[in-house]
Amino acid sequence: MINYSKIVGIFSRVDEDLGNSSLLVSVRKGLTYMIPLLLIGSIALVFLSLPIPAYQNMMKEIFGDEWKNVFLYIRDGTFNILSLIMVLCISYSYIIELKEKYNHNVSPIIGCLVSLSSFIVVLGISKDNFSIKNFGVIGIFIAIIVAITSSMVFLKLSSLDFLKINAFTDGASSTFNYASNSIYPAAITIAVFAILNQILISVFGISDIQNFISNFFSEIFFKIKSPFWSGILFIFLIHILWFFGMHGSNILEPVAQSIFIPALAKNQTLVSLGQRPTNIFTKTFFDTFILMGGCGTVLCLVCAILIAGKYKNHRRLARLSSIPIIFNINELIVFGLPIVLNPVYLIPFLFTPIILTITSYLAVYSGLVPYTITTVEWTTPIFLSGYVATNSIKGSILQVFNLTLGILCYIPFVKLAESVSYIRMINSFRRVCTVFKENEEKGIVSTLISRNDDTGNISRFLTADLEYALKNNKVTLFYQPQVDYKGDIFGVEALLRWKHDIYGYIYPPLVIVLASEGHLMDKLSYWILNRVCSDLSKMNKLGFPNIIVSINMSVVQLENDYFVNNLEKSIKKHKIAQDKLEIEITEQIALRSSKDIRDRIMAMKKLGVRLAMDDFGMGHSSLMYLKEYEFDTIKLDGSLVREILYNNNCRDIIQSIVSLGKSLNYSVIAEYVEEEEQRDILYELGCHRYQGYLYSKPLNYDELIEYLLDKCESKFCG
Repeated sequence: MINYSKIVGIFSRVDEDLGNSSLLVSVRKGLTYMIPLLLIGSIALVFLSLPIPAYQNMMKEIFGDEWKNVFLYIRDGTFNILSLIMVLCISYSYIIELKEKYNHNVSPIIGCLVSLSSFIVVLGISKDNFSIKNFGVIGIFIAIIVAITSSMVFLKLSSLDFLKINAFTDGASSTFNYASNSIYPAAITIAVFAILNQILISVFGISDIQNFISNFFSEIFFKIKSPFWSGILFIFLIHILWFFGMHGSNILEPVAQSIFIPALAKNQTLVSLGQRPTNIFTKTFFDTFILMGGCGTVLCLVCAILIAGKYKNHRRLARLSSIPIIFNINELIVFGLPIVLNPVYLIPFLFTPIILTITSYLAVYSGLVPYTITTVEWTTPIFLSGYVATNSIKGSILQVFNLTLGILCYIPFVKLAESVSYIRMINSFRRVCTVFKENEEKGIVSTLISRNDDTGNISRFLTADLEYALKNNKVTLFYQPQVDYKGDIFGVEALLRWKHDIYGYIYPPLVIVLASEGHLMDKLSYWILNRVCSDLSKMNKLGFPNIIVSINMSVVQLENDYFVNNLEKSIKKHKIAQDKLEIEITEQIALRSSKDIRDRIMAMKKLGVRLAMDDFGMGHSSLMYLKEYEFDTIKLDGSLVREILYNNNCRDIIQSIVSLGKSLNYSVIAEYVEEEEQRDILYELGCHRYQGYLYSKPLNYDELIEYLLDKCESKFCG
């Protein structure tokens, strides 16, 4: 019996190994960078090649004979230079990856230019047999190889001190310094590829690598006598080449021209003579029944993602790809998902077309479906192409069958890909949390979104998801009750909670940092203040007018220019008493606060809002801030409360703070009270207000109301 968990585990380990490969990570990132241009090019091709005569005539009548030129220009600037774009994107991502990993002091821009130059050197524009098509989809494989190898060579040479030119003055810009230090490494790198190109020509007689590969495969097909196995091999090679980034259809075009296009012509001749066609495998056969949506039968993959996929990003990409896919333009999904170099999709990408080739062959061989007898434009949509190719509705029915079968083939791998992706994302998320918490412990301000590594990627995704969550009210607040020694409730602390669809509850300080870096702090702060005031207003109407709600604010939130305005706006909007709202700031914020933050704290006091110092210790500076800010409440540092059972020093410190609080007329609250023994000791030390799991875990609003109703005998209840 197949163990699905083991399969997921195997692919996850493979994916993790690939994820640790700077080379493959760079290729994937480079392909991702290309998505906007791929989408633009796909749209242009759809408008350009829509095989509907009425549409073509309409466009000609409205815009004249030159109406196609605009879309041709867009195609020239996207698909026709796809290899050039790929060189730049992959080279850039590879240099950035290694630059951060090994601290290479090089300019990624210069590295990209060196790779671009090396690529053009390899193609050899001055050759008599050079084709501009090599800059397009045909040259993708060479582009990947040259981008990686040239970047490797350039980085290695740039790390050698004796190749650096240190002739610049102190006043030179960093750009000039980068440029001057790159002269020798760039020159040597480009020269290496020029020499390699000449060796290929002089020693091996290879003046055009693409033609060499095409001729190599053509010779293989000429040795195969069986039409059936020739067709199976043709489909297999197209897809194995595509998987590794080579345009299989173009590379094997000579095979199609010499075998499968003549086969269609022979069928047409036989039909014109009133005879029965004899060739099942034709170019039209493959384009119509196998390559639905382009190579890999990716129309089936797109449908499978839309049917069985759960991840928003995958479904969004599938929707974007769906219209071009209908017209067999599949670069967006092939490079965007990606399928190229993706081990999870290797099996269905290779074998789904082979399965459909066999089923279609049997359908035609048995007489269920007519032979293909008509040349079909490659952009003709599915179902229409089946009818045109066979001059029968049976051709369309076969496409329906193949589409269904292909979807069924892809669905298990869509689920597998999402399982592997889930594990990868969870591991990446854990690394983000680890980095953040380590920095937090060291007192280092984390910078996440601007990073170019995996931590930066997942942080950017999280920030986008946070923005979506704020817009769609998927962020919430929990409230933890604050009680006195008798168990009577006098207040609650509002705690931010964001439950991510994949990662579960996100560490609140991490949410704050993401909001700050993602320019969402104003929205988040206003949402928190507005929700607290709204809930407080509802509590008042339910008969709990004396409950104080405290909000813990970070330094990042207090640095927001609109914080005080948002606070005042929320109070007025919900018509609540200012003294029932308490803003908590940490001792660290007070100690590190700027003049702007101090001004905002004073402005809050003028509004009549209560002020609490959270995580209070016994530092000399913190005592000074108690006097300056006129706090209403002191919340004991959690470490003091946690260690109170076995650390007498903690007891002495707490007793001193309580005594100080009484002298200054401050309330003192102990957090993290989880055991009755803790509470009893705190009571003996004079601390009579508590917050912690001994009384209640944080509750959502509805749970809080139930809790308050159960405790309505409190003297503070209405």
